[in-house]
This record gives sequence, C-alpha cells and structure tokens, in this order.
Amino acid sequence: MIGQIKRFIKSNAWLFQGMKQCLLYFRYLKSIRRKSRYASLPQYRVKDTIVIGNKGHHCYFGYYDKSPLNENSRYALFMKIAKDTREGDMAEVCIYDMQTKEQRTVGQTRTWNWQQGAMEQWVDANTVSYNSYDEERNVYQTIRVNVDNSEKSITDRAAYFYNKSFSKYLSLNFYRLDKFAKGYGYPFSVDTMNYDEDGIWEVEIVTNKAALVLSLAEVMAFEQKDYMQCQHYINHVAYCPDERFIIFIHRWQVKGGEFVSRLLKYDLQEKKLVSLLDNGHVSHYCWKSDKELMIFATNERNEKGYMVVDIETGDNYLLEGLPTEDGHPTYSDDKKWVVTDTYPDNHRDQYLFLYSTDEKKLCSVDRLHSPLKYFNENRCDLHPRWSKDNRYLLVDNTAKGVRTLKIYEI
Repeated sequence: MIGQIKRFIKSNAWLFQGMKQCLLYFRYLKSIRRKSRYASLPQYRVKDTIVIGNKGHHCYFGYYDKSPLNENSRYALFMKIAKDTREGDMAEVCIYDMQTKEQRTVGQTRTWNWQQGAMEQWVDANTVSYNSYDEERNVYQTIRVNVDNSEKSITDRAAYFYNKSFSKYLSLNFYRLDKFAKGYGYPFSVDTMNYDEDGIWEVEIVTNKAALVLSLAEVMAFEQKDYMQCQHYINHVAYCPDERFIIFIHRWQVKGGEFVSRLLKYDLQEKKLVSLLDNGHVSHYCWKSDKELMIFATNERNEKGYMVVDIETGDNYLLEGLPTEDGHPTYSDDKKWVVTDTYPDNHRDQYLFLYSTDEKKLCSVDRLHSPLKYFNENRCDLHPRWSKDNRYLLVDNTAKGVRTLKIYEI
C-alpha cells in the first residue's frame, strides 16, 4: 500500500514537486536553531576573494570538471543570463579580465542549462569553446572563438568532453538529457530517440566528422537487467587519461521515478564494455591518477562515500576523512589537496572544503547560503574548480540572491 502511494505521488509531477517544496520549507524551519555538522571543522584562511556578477543577471560557469580561468589565469570565463530568462532563450558567453577588472561578451548561445552552462571552456590561452544551436539546419554545434581577434571555427554536434590535444571531442544526445536529466540538456529536438542510433559520438575537429562509437542499445544490452521498459540515458562521459578508453554513467528510471546508475568503461580499440561499479548508485568523479579515479558512490558492501576505483582491476576502497555526503571533487595537480563541496543542508547552507591527502584532514573554506527558490534543476551547485596553477578556487553560488562566480585566492 505504501509503495503504491509513493508511485502515485511520483507519477504526478505537480504533486511530487509541490510536496518536495513543502518539505523543503518544513526542514528549513526545523533547522533554524540546529548547529551545523561542520561547525567544528578548522577554517582555511584565503588570501582574497573576487565576485563576478551583474545586476539583474545570473553570472556562473557550470560544471566542475573544467576551469573558468585560462592557463595563465588572466581571463575568467562565465555565462551571463538575464534573471527572468527561460531555457532556450539567448545567453551571453563572457570573459572577465583579472587585471583590468573589465568584462566583455565573446559569444551568444541558446544551448545552455543551469548545471553545465553551455559547456564553455578554454581550448588554449586565448580560445574559448562553447555549444550553440543552428536553427536553420536544426543541429547543435560547437563554436571555438579567439577572444583576441574573434576568429571562429565551428563543428557540428555539441561538445561534452574534449581530448587533451583538443583535436576531437565526445558528444551526447543533449535533447535526451533535457527530457530525462533536467538541467543537463538542451530543449531543441535534434537527435533521434531511437536507442540504436543514440549514444556516444566522437567528433574529429579537422574533418568535422562525427561517428557513433557506442549506441545506447549496446549499453542497455550489456549485462542486461530487468529494465528494458525504463527510460535510459548516458551522462558524465569522459576520455580516460590514456584516451584508449572512455568512461561514463548509465542511468535508468525505475518505477516510482527513482534513478539507478552504474559506472562503465568502454575500450575504443577493442569495442568492449567493462563494468566498474554496479551497485545502484554512482555520482561525481575525478581522476586521482592515470589508472585511478575518485568517485562518490555505493560499493558492493552497500557503503556509501568517496572511494578510489582502479579502472584496470575494478578494485575500490573508501577514503577516510572526507564528507559522507555527495559533492563535486577535484584533485590539485600535485595531488596534495582535494576540493569538494556539499549540496544545501536543511538550513540551505552549502560548504566548500579542502581536504589534505597527506594528513587525511578536512577544513572549511566557506559557507554559502542558497535561497529556498533554488532547488531541483534550478539549483545552483557550487561546482568547485581549481585554476591551472592551483592558485585559485572558483565556485558558482546564490549567496547574493542571484548566481555569481566567486573566486578565492588560496
């Protein structure tokens, strides 16, 4: 009976969202006098902070696996979107000059979302890449523009993840993501929803040729479960450091609206899939070394937390000293520090952390409040990132009531 009630609620979107919002307010009121679980953590003292924002606009970067700062930390890249903008409306791709404190627009796009922006990123010290939409041809594109002379190059298909030399990139069905992973896709129906013709593409920039390297149908058939009638999608795809393999998350929606996920590896040469984690839950990951990644997930003993996974053997172990809640981790280049964060707690506070890998100790860098209106796909994750020289940390946040990009000099 209880299960039937849960399924009924989750199958009615307006009821489910309404109840979630009521619960959000209830938990907030209940938490007002409660002490934070991180109140006793030592505080990391930053040297300085910069906040990039514009009145009446959201200014933010997007995902945590790319840095807003170019390789010499001269320019900070960000999205500028009017406060009342809806998905599919025009947004600006901008840069902020860390020396002159001036900002300017370098591009415009209708393909953006709240979690990953327009996948804007630096290709080199002077070249920005971002996703766009060609309405006349009904295709997603990737635009690369030199911010000094405005020279452009364009390839078809929206970029998800570049290789190290920026000679090719992986692409996904962003329309499918918009349907089933709201906040991660784009609203224009471009790609087919046929599982045999959907999946992971690889795009060669010089030739502007795209190839479907792995179909969603193949992923679903691999170590198949009782899920063929569920909604499936692929997300968080990346090249492994050696670029022979790609890694990604396969998710599907079970009865009641909940998602189940597993971490898979695909050999581009031998055309073989390997399962790395398949215990119902995998989340954000980053690279610890060429053969190891850190991920927040559930292991085979049903233990949830940050763990290290050997991508060759599949062996994994839990890390001590890190938060026991999901966040967005990234190692510093020397591997001495990990930056990560939290989602808003009941009091709507988000925490930014630094974790010493030598001492296995956690310290708090900042606590940022997120107003109650920012939840579900409209939420603003901190998505912390390092600068190339590890001198700066950068986060998106809503502490000022709108999205701003906050930069910490550490």
